[in-house]
Amino acid sequence: MIDFLNILYLLIIVTIIVKCADIILKAAANIAKEFGISEYFIGFGIIAFGTSLPEMATAIFGSLSNKGPLIFGNLIGASILDMTLVLGVMAVAGGNIIIEAKMFRVFDQALFMSIGITLLPIFLALDGKITRLDGVFFVMAYLIYMVLLIAREEKFKHHKHVIKKELFKNIGKLVISLSLLLISARFLVDIVVKIGINLKINEFIMGLTILAFATTFPEMILEVRSILKGNRDIGFGDVLGSLIANVSLILGIAALINPFEVQVSSFITANLFLTLSTFVALLFFQKKHVTWKEGLALILIYVTFVISELVVG
Repeated sequence: MIDFLNILYLLIIVTIIVKCADIILKAAANIAKEFGISEYFIGFGIIAFGTSLPEMATAIFGSLSNKGPLIFGNLIGASILDMTLVLGVMAVAGGNIIIEAKMFRVFDQALFMSIGITLLPIFLALDGKITRLDGVFFVMAYLIYMVLLIAREEKFKHHKHVIKKELFKNIGKLVISLSLLLISARFLVDIVVKIGINLKINEFIMGLTILAFATTFPEMILEVRSILKGNRDIGFGDVLGSLIANVSLILGIAALINPFEVQVSSFITANLFLTLSTFVALLFFQKKHVTWKEGLALILIYVTFVISELVVG
């Protein structure tokens, strides 16, 4: 059961996460201006890596504890959540999100590779196991994607009159805020997992739903705040970067630490929803804008996914 003390803890944690998200957005935007790089790249390459650390920590400790199904479920569930609930909430909060030409060009050029990386876990898990060789493929896919993204990013335009004091100040704010965000996320995960255990939900389903929501919640808060604060490029970069990191880098690291077996029948539904949600989300991106109605459609896909998993599970 959830007592009032746990509810109080959750409220405090959410408050800290929201505040940290605001500081992260402002600091990241300032750093991007200092170095002359796009906010999308900052969101994809730096913020996304930071907000994905809860999933990475869960994957590492889970691998050491031989919790393969929980890890796999968490990462697939988090990926589905990123492409449905997170993007959906962003669209509803923003009303009608316009994807600027510069950001769309960077994303569109790597569109097919994004789809390929997202679907990679599905094909490699069809034999019922995730091996260390699979882990190598996952990590290499992430590194190749990042190299291509960096190559497409405009050359760094370091301003001549950079105020080092301000730059270090923004970097310090970014590091401290990300650290507080991760600590808060850790407490959030602990509380939510206890709820799942009390409800006697099996590991794979708990990873797909409860744990995935807990580890992705900080990202969702940051994304919504990015829309409300006018830093949507950072928000889009973060959500897409987190998606790619989850299904490639983090899953690869987990497999390298400790290969694990998966029951193909248990994640067929999840894989179908991952494919569907990725395709629908990328289709919306192709239109260069996402409306609040499309946001509701994405949220509905996630709700349908959770219901189907609970029924099947």
